[in-house]
Amino acid sequence: MIPIKEYELYLIDNEISQNTQKNYLNTVGQLDDFLRTNELELNKESLIKFKQYLREHHYKPQKTYTTKTINQKIISINVYLNWLLKEKIIDDKMSIKLLKSQIKEHRESITEAEYKKLLKYSTNDEIRLFILLIGNTGVRISEACSIKVEDLSKKTIPIENKGKQRTITIPQFLKKQLKTYVRVNHINGIIFYRDQRTYRNNLKTIAGLAKINKEKVYPHSIRHYFAKAFLDNGGDSTVLQQLLGHENIATTTIYTKLSTNELSDQFSKIKNT
Repeated sequence: MIPIKEYELYLIDNEISQNTQKNYLNTVGQLDDFLRTNELELNKESLIKFKQYLREHHYKPQKTYTTKTINQKIISINVYLNWLLKEKIIDDKMSIKLLKSQIKEHRESITEAEYKKLLKYSTNDEIRLFILLIGNTGVRISEACSIKVEDLSKKTIPIENKGKQRTITIPQFLKKQLKTYVRVNHINGIIFYRDQRTYRNNLKTIAGLAKINKEKVYPHSIRHYFAKAFLDNGGDSTVLQQLLGHENIATTTIYTKLSTNELSDQFSKIKNT
């Protein structure tokens, strides 16, 4: 009923990561089984029924999917439906709406005060500049660990991730510090050349020294801080999408949501007398 093999070849041809391929194909296979078992055709009505099935299904005894997991599965199905339309396997555009959730399930960003504390308690120039790089460009840790000395002489730096490319610009103040750092330390190739685990562990160490919750401190929370700061300063979410290299604007809108503490702060300011 569902051309899963052809879809798998499409994912491979477009260099989708193996983990993403696995998740997409598992969910599409789940949809296929649901349609076959219930003798349904692929249409809007059956998709709504499948969404309800995901909400009620026990994948283990007394275990149901979280809202986050269901939405990830829905996104996988919507990507598949777009492919079907593009390949003219279906005639009409179809999609499933995400479940609404008012509770932010992803880990929170660090605050501005915590970001400044991380810089203050940095144990050496390398980790301090590493924090500044992510905090001022929003690059992923894998991208930060790919920037070379020669890139510092460029106005814009090409960044490649998952087969897609975008460009970033390092602010002049930071570029100047990085040039000094690589000159003093005789670095010629990749600037942050250690393995990613080293930088993750160093961040946890600094968090301990700065008395910041270690669970909040990791490279992506600094990327998250960059995004939140950009939006708080009046930046546009569509521009942020390009800066972060998000294919889908829905991913970028995560950064527009307030954390539990931020919501509490907003409520505390209300005084309707």
